[in-house]
Amino acid sequence: MVDETRFEAACARALLRKAEGGGIGMLGEKSLHSALKYYYEPDEGRHEQPVNGFVADILNERGITEIQTGGLFALRRKLAAYGGIPVTVVHPIVRRRSLIYLDPATGELTRPRLSPKKGRVEDAFSGLVHIREELKNPLLTVTVPVLDAEEYRIANGAVGRRGPRPLKYELVPVRLAEEYPLSQKADHLALLPEGLPDGFTVKELARAQKLPERTASAMCAVMLAVGALSRRREGRAYVYMRED
Repeated sequence: MVDETRFEAACARALLRKAEGGGIGMLGEKSLHSALKYYYEPDEGRHEQPVNGFVADILNERGITEIQTGGLFALRRKLAAYGGIPVTVVHPIVRRRSLIYLDPATGELTRPRLSPKKGRVEDAFSGLVHIREELKNPLLTVTVPVLDAEEYRIANGAVGRRGPRPLKYELVPVRLAEEYPLSQKADHLALLPEGLPDGFTVKELARAQKLPERTASAMCAVMLAVGALSRRREGRAYVYMRED
């Protein structure tokens, strides 16, 4: 369940640390990563802890929490090193983002403009597919926070076919809308749309959920790996069935 008050406090602490220039383990850390770290563990003394040759984002009585705002492939080495320790992977998705541009000459900011790009919890599977084998470990759980953010951009001199290309230099979270646990088969199956037949293809899932086929394919691959789906081959396509 989303704790809005705790999230607002976490965002404020992250921005304050950013303004101060950071401390040990904080230098250069992005606001989104920092805010989520405070949200899931307010005690700074439990941040950035050494574990088996790596540095865990959070280590507390519940185990390790790794906050991955980017790709998940690089996380595989860490997960292997953590061995028998319970690990929660937090993989945020930005639902709505307001674009704000900085004029590097004057320092002025434009008024926020809502980006047409919208994120959904299903987008998380494009990253999770890279650790689908690791997801078979019963000690590994996943949480997907879906949030709104302000994206600050600045011109960096690069020019594309459509003119100057801005550089994204900060993503500041402003609201935590939902949290999706993906620990049990039921958590995964709850994301499948109603009316989807028990025996569906990737194309049928993409069409029913209004997703790119690549995302639908990643969902099926992950759900297959964790045992939420099984499949059989029919002609040139795989047909997926729920494993309730």
